[in-house]
Amino acid sequence: MINIFLFGSSTKAGQYIESNCSEFIANSKIYGFSRKESSAFYLDLKSYIIPDGINFDKEFIIISLAPIWLFVPYLESFLKRKEINKNNILGIIVTSSTSVITKKYSWNKFDKNLYEKLFLWEEKLLFINRKYNIRSCIIRPTLIYGDIGKNSDNNISSLLKLMKKTFILPFPKNTGLRQPIHFSQLGQSILSISKSYLSDKSKKGTSKVLNLGGDEELTYQEILSRIRKSYSKTNNINCILLKIPNRLFLLLCIPIIIFSPRFYEAIQRITINMHGFKKSHEISGKQKKKSEKKESN
Repeated sequence: MINIFLFGSSTKAGQYIESNCSEFIANSKIYGFSRKESSAFYLDLKSYIIPDGINFDKEFIIISLAPIWLFVPYLESFLKRKEINKNNILGIIVTSSTSVITKKYSWNKFDKNLYEKLFLWEEKLLFINRKYNIRSCIIRPTLIYGDIGKNSDNNISSLLKLMKKTFILPFPKNTGLRQPIHFSQLGQSILSISKSYLSDKSKKGTSKVLNLGGDEELTYQEILSRIRKSYSKTNNINCILLKIPNRLFLLLCIPIIIFSPRFYEAIQRITINMHGFKKSHEISGKQKKKSEKKESN
């Protein structure tokens, strides 16, 4: 029997992992921790408390879908406990974000702070794992789709709102590529890595950082076109994407910088390629999945 300790189990990716774990790992038991009070194992990461009824006598894998800046301090407190046998930990898998790459040189304060926070806690996690000689993997997923709520992409959601309110939306003629990943693809990749921890226990103390995307590379325009097609059936979105030269588009958007420097910089990134990440099927071994991008308010 192998135990899986899953933090952030109430997310769509967490629910997928709970429902499909046995497909990847036979004879396993999942403990799903969530901040939702209705969950089987309620846990506030800021409390540093371990819920009752948890067995640490068997080998286990730790998976976190929670914000890395909340999980890592909790993990550090967890590993200091004397009742935790570190030899039973086969590995730790933690999700971060490709914002560590895409927002490294951002000039607006919000994105700069986000990059610095993500980078700081990634480095802290790697230090902790070296200290305790624990195998680890930091997964940086690209924008996640199908996971409505906190994990939905804010830029996509903002553009969707504009598409609902306007008949014509000016858009740059040439847009960059993206690699949206479905929550199920993220879950499959995490379970596949977990399975590898079981099949090869000789790599204690090793760590890797995985920049993970979906199986398709799409332009921003293709993503928005799929949103429009998906939502036009139920929300009557008939917005026309009007292609204009990139320079004219960026010129027209300049007034936005007065009200939201963050959103203006996000608009600038529409024209930049952000792809080339590891494709999810290369990790999970599953069939390639076509993106059907869909967001919600």
